[in-house]
Amino acid sequence: MKKIHLIWIPALLTIIFACKEFGNENKKSDTNSFGRTKIDALIDEDTIKVSDSVIVRYSSKLLWFPGLKNEQLLSEIYLGKEISNFSRNGLQSFFNKEKESVFNRMKNSEGVLHLKQQQQWSYISQMNARMNRNDFVSIQYYNSKYEAGKVQYQYVEKVFDFKKCKKLGLSDILVLSEETISRILKLSLEKTTMMQQIKTYDRKAYDVLSSLNFPVTGNFYFDDSNLYFHYNMNEISREYDIGDIILAISWEDLNGFIKPDFARRMNIN
Repeated sequence: MKKIHLIWIPALLTIIFACKEFGNENKKSDTNSFGRTKIDALIDEDTIKVSDSVIVRYSSKLLWFPGLKNEQLLSEIYLGKEISNFSRNGLQSFFNKEKESVFNRMKNSEGVLHLKQQQQWSYISQMNARMNRNDFVSIQYYNSKYEAGKVQYQYVEKVFDFKKCKKLGLSDILVLSEETISRILKLSLEKTTMMQQIKTYDRKAYDVLSSLNFPVTGNFYFDDSNLYFHYNMNEISREYDIGDIILAISWEDLNGFIKPDFARRMNIN
């Protein structure tokens, strides 16, 4: 049965998925924060039987910004989705197109023809606001699908500057070379309990991870205490899978390398 919900998000909405997180991420809401953006959320859920053996579950969530008129910023927020009408009706229309595409693709999947046992496949797509303050909105995009016995998932983290109407890059926050950030992130991974356990119980894997030219992911977000980098499965190393992982670097450790304008807006001393 189809369900469509409209949810009002007055402040911070954070949905945490099953992933490994490292560092002391600040979960507290600051009642004195300012520059909040009005955000709603639209959710569409449905199921359909695509064969005698397969039922497909569809679940999709989009954030909606009723007060935002800048179409260039809206296009950046919904990048990768075929959305040109950013109204509530436009987003609901996108649900219908996306759902039809998902059901048709899975209905025509080669895996459907050979299945004898009952299975439930799924497609999940979500946008969730991690932070909403100081005219910054941090959004986590999550996509997963289960089809023919295979699970795939991916996280994308983006921060948008609603004051300057742009997607934030690391160069808007830090005065550091990518090579230096890479070294800091590698040290952050080294300090994790997971890495110390690998060092003790799987020396070969530890040697592989320690010898990496550490990649700098564009998946980042922040709060009052830390800058976080979210790595997807196999993004750090394809030779040794550590799943998806979040590495935290404190603002204190980045002291002297934070751009003054950003530090003022986030009240980082």
